[in-house]
Amino acid sequence: MAKEDLELRNRLEEQRRRSQMIREQAQRSSSDEPMPVEPKRLNSENNNLIIGEGVTFTGSISVPGMAIVNGKVSGEVTTDSLQIGKTGQITGKVKAKEIDVQGELHEDVTCENHIIIHSSGVVSGKLDYSELEIERGGQFRGNMNQRNN
Repeated sequence: MAKEDLELRNRLEEQRRRSQMIREQAQRSSSDEPMPVEPKRLNSENNNLIIGEGVTFTGSISVPGMAIVNGKVSGEVTTDSLQIGKTGQITGKVKAKEIDVQGELHEDVTCENHIIIHSSGVVSGKLDYSELEIERGGQFRGNMNQRNN
């Protein structure tokens, strides 16, 4: 169990570093063009998924690694780590350990660890979470419930 806790803490710290990097990139960027989430750390061994801008998916997705969404998803998404780019939109039931929102996330959201809503992010519906971070300009509408760790 201690090894699992350490791995979880390491993943959470990596997510925080990624979030900080995204914030710094957004501050340096002077254009209003959407900044897609870049899959820098992805490799075929991690069983990751990328839904590109312009792609629409309807149905259920279960991703054992990281899911990066820059397109539109309607349905159920279950993953370890979820990143929604500025052009990304998910409507449906979402369950993840870590969630990074620059786009839109609607309906039922369960985040086991950390969720960050960036300044361009919109989350609406029911949110169950452990840690929540909302940047200035980020939006949340709905009901939220903080879990005890």
